[in-house]
Amino acid sequence: MFTERTGGSDLAALEATATPDGQAWSLTGLKWFASNANGSAFVVLARLPSGDVAPFLVLWERRDGARNAVRIRRLKDKLGTRSVASAEVEFTGAEAFLLAGSGSGSGLGTMMKLTNASRLGVAMMGLGVARRALVESLCYASAREAFGRRLIDQPLMRRKLAELVVEVEAVQALVFDGHLGPRLRLAPALVKLRAARLGVHAASDAIEIHGGNGYIEQWPVARLLRDAQVNPIWEGGDNILCLDVRRAMLKESAHEPFLERLTTAVEQAPPGSGDLVRGRIDDLRKAITVWSSLDPVTAEARLYPLAQFMADVYAAALLLEQAGWEQRSGHGDRKALVARLYADAHLADHGPLRGLDRTAEDLDHFDDLVAGAVTL
Repeated sequence: MFTERTGGSDLAALEATATPDGQAWSLTGLKWFASNANGSAFVVLARLPSGDVAPFLVLWERRDGARNAVRIRRLKDKLGTRSVASAEVEFTGAEAFLLAGSGSGSGLGTMMKLTNASRLGVAMMGLGVARRALVESLCYASAREAFGRRLIDQPLMRRKLAELVVEVEAVQALVFDGHLGPRLRLAPALVKLRAARLGVHAASDAIEIHGGNGYIEQWPVARLLRDAQVNPIWEGGDNILCLDVRRAMLKESAHEPFLERLTTAVEQAPPGSGDLVRGRIDDLRKAITVWSSLDPVTAEARLYPLAQFMADVYAAALLLEQAGWEQRSGHGDRKALVARLYADAHLADHGPLRGLDRTAEDLDHFDDLVAGAVTL
């Protein structure tokens, strides 16, 4: 639990305190927004007597079996995620256990490890919403008829659905790399930044595709949008994620292993397919160098477009890596199609005509995109 009445991500304003109490600690304070309030344990940030901040484990019961000094003040009446109880939680001398470990200072390193793991979990929730929105959209468009044809057979709808398929698979590549790939310091923030927003965007698209039916509670997509909206907030909003990207680059040079990961991924691309992304990796390295030379105020203001650029190239490189594996394994070239469409949408220069003079590869291969995304 981070959030207090004085603020959520601003640790300098944290008021909860912990003092030594024998082999444990005594924790006192009020958390304004605690998710999963009916869970069996809490991880709570509190201030040590030294003034540093550290994470603590708090259980419902004390070691002697008595009820711990944890009180639920009230449940939050939320926009979405109503099945997960969120509440204001008060600790009045609650028994707590330091999670930072001996000799770890303030415990901020431990806290960031917990936060990064949680960010990947939130990213997975954003991806889950996006995939559900995609499935609902494809099913509805396949059944609904307008102007004498199914929605899924109409060019504008095919364009929207093809774009959604590509975006979902790109974020899926990011989430899986964050969970299963090299432990990159930058990955959790970038993956969560992209995945959480895609969930909101995809759910909104699903409502539009369903028309009036999508705007009523008897259909599932209205709930998808309500539930998706919390993901950009949980474990840090966009600005907090960008500040973490800055911290990781300035203090840990985390961009270097990140760029190496991109280069390694593109090396696995199908023959002749990685030139655009390779060029953008070089551009990204130059962009980071230029950004690092800016004055602090301007550099902070430019963090969001820089993080978006990083996420774009990251996803494009991972899709190429997957495409190479798919081709070498004899499973076809569909992922190469997805990689091309994604790179074209996010990294290519479309010129003064904004790509209107380009071939519509997404429409030409629409059936292949849909067939590989879900089974209808």
